[in-house]
Amino acid sequence: MEYEGNRPIRVLLPEELESYSLTGNGNFPRISKAEIEDKSKGDTLSKGFVVVQTSWFVTQCIARGVQRLPITELELVTLAFAVLNFVIYVLWWDKPLNVQCGVRVYKKRNTEEPVDDGGVEAVVGFWIVLRDALSELPAAIIRAKQDTDAVGWLSHIVFWPTTKIVQVIRGVNPSENSENSESTYRVRTFYPEEWSGSALWGTFVVMAITLTFGSIHCIGWTFHFPSNTERTLWRAASVCIIGVPIMYLSLALLMFYVRRPFILWATIYLARFLLILYTLSRLVLLVLPFMCLRSLPLAAYHVVNWTSLIPHL
Repeated sequence: MEYEGNRPIRVLLPEELESYSLTGNGNFPRISKAEIEDKSKGDTLSKGFVVVQTSWFVTQCIARGVQRLPITELELVTLAFAVLNFVIYVLWWDKPLNVQCGVRVYKKRNTEEPVDDGGVEAVVGFWIVLRDALSELPAAIIRAKQDTDAVGWLSHIVFWPTTKIVQVIRGVNPSENSENSESTYRVRTFYPEEWSGSALWGTFVVMAITLTFGSIHCIGWTFHFPSNTERTLWRAASVCIIGVPIMYLSLALLMFYVRRPFILWATIYLARFLLILYTLSRLVLLVLPFMCLRSLPLAAYHVVNWTSLIPHL
């Protein structure tokens, strides 16, 4: 983390460290692999337990499908998260978990005057940054009311939370009170900052993962539901979490190739609406599985006995 005195500025990538030091007067930052791993809240043992438990659960779901035993909606949703979990663990196996305080470095200086680093730490955890951003909502409502008309004020309030959440996920500092609103207090979630020129390629990858996640929910299209209303909600939400990424990708291509102001304006607001629609659909698919537990078919209680021989918790 680059500091100026006791004020955090931004996260630095390895290739940027050459002009920095631990004190500001030299001493090129030398941070060992052990020091980085020591900041992680996870280790190989905890990750191994998760992989074993996830593998057992996926095997059990496949076995139930092969034996024509029903899978509950809650199991199906868990299966979708398990598939995502497997991909995340493969890609992030060596990534330190939940690091919130970075190592301070300073721009190299020629003077011997010591740096006053004070007692301030830059906390960069996702939930902490998100909490700080959302705490500014009341002030944003008042400010928007003063600066815009009724329609602009309403759209600003509706889209404000989603805009801030996207900023946090991207890694930029979403604080409206920050002197540098684009200062990066976190490493980007999906891809490094230097890949920004290839954002379209990154969009393809994210959309492919999202489509896979949504397709698993569509397996429950013909599942048993306590009521027709819940079946309809499940189907509609499943279609939304597949359709929204496709439409989002189409909008990204439109913004990339069409530079007309009106088209860009309409595309941005439509993209925000799709984000809200996707969020609501995801909430539906999180609540419905628990509601469906009140009325399960008898075969749902049958157990695939041989899966108990696989080590699991």
